Amino acid sequence: MTSAAPADTSPVNAAVVRADGCTRVFGDGPGAVTAVSGASLTVHRGELVALVGPSGSGKTTLLSMLGALLTPTAGRVFIGDVETTALTERERTRLRAARIGFVFQSAGLLPYLTAVENVATVGSFAGLSRPVARRRAEQLLDELGLANRAGHLPKALSGGEQQRVAIARALLNDPPLLLADEPTAHLDGERGRQVIGLIADAVRQHGRAGVVVTHDDRVAAHADRVMAMTDGRLATDPAAAHPAVSG
Repeated sequence: MTSAAPADTSPVNAAVVRADGCTRVFGDGPGAVTAVSGASLTVHRGELVALVGPSGSGKTTLLSMLGALLTPTAGRVFIGDVETTALTERERTRLRAARIGFVFQSAGLLPYLTAVENVATVGSFAGLSRPVARRRAEQLLDELGLANRAGHLPKALSGGEQQRVAIARALLNDPPLLLADEPTAHLDGERGRQVIGLIADAVRQHGRAGVVVTHDDRVAAHADRVMAMTDGRLATDPAAAHPAVSG
């Protein structure tokens, strides 16, 4: 029998994700590249953290380690009290399905499924029945202002609508951790503001932890903390810090 992903039993104000001295090296020998060096970061429930920095600074690599998509070359990552770096690949897969929601630059919707079907299909990875996943998908799309678009294929949706569907998909299994990589990169000003506002609300109103990689000042303006990465090193950037803004 395949073991279930560990349950999230952490207190309301506990750390949801923690990276301790994480380093990630790609390649071997003289050609090895250190993408992230000794990064430490803790994110609590209800907190949205923005990772900023130039392209190639290691932001996405760090996000991938926080999300158990990559394992550190050195250091450890915890989601709740579970050390993801000590899990097998199968265990990490189950943990991601149960406890992490991902939003990427591209919505990545399946073109032959409607919006509600795109959202509901991920429920199977967390063991939800089809009727339960469908009801949850409909509820989320309604909350995100897409109830009247639920039956549309992706090609009939605007870029902002597609990204909202992707947010609904990421939230279907009610994960305690929400990770987003440049979620507003392909959106204009108004649609970008809507998307980051929805992500911020999903974090704060439901007690999740959120980490967003971004070059977008609109995103950083919604964050509780702004962390800057340069040449693979992570440090607080006081000059870039913004007060949290809701909506």
